Amino acid sequence: MGGKGYPFGVIHFPMFIENIVTIKKQPLIDLHGESCNYQVIWQDDDHGRLFNTERPEGMNSFTNFARLTINPGKSNNMHTHEGIEQVYMVLKGGGTVQVGDERKEVRSGDVIFLPSDVPHGFFNTTEKQAIVMLVGTSV
Repeated sequence: MGGKGYPFGVIHFPMFIENIVTIKKQPLIDLHGESCNYQVIWQDDDHGRLFNTERPEGMNSFTNFARLTINPGKSNNMHTHEGIEQVYMVLKGGGTVQVGDERKEVRSGDVIFLPSDVPHGFFNTTEKQAIVMLVGTSV
């Protein structure tokens, strides 16, 4: 072991830092409709290209990382990701999350697991804006 408990020969990758404030909010109309704005930090598909993102070096199983802004009464529409499981973290506000046929009320601080290949959506049923962070991984 080398200093601080790290083994010798550790492979180093360039650090990846992105400031979410600098990423323009825009809808992903093709899958999520026009009422939810995304700030895609990185994503491995056409949405990532829309935001001019690239997977950080050293990230192997993560497929996407984004912040959603959902206005009152709006949603990111029910949709499915094939071969990708996600986690939603409610940072601000709340609403209803649907996973398959199950619907649950959520609020700031809640974390929701979204299995691969299962339809899901976030519905802002409140009178305040909801902010949700999402992280996706390939299965």
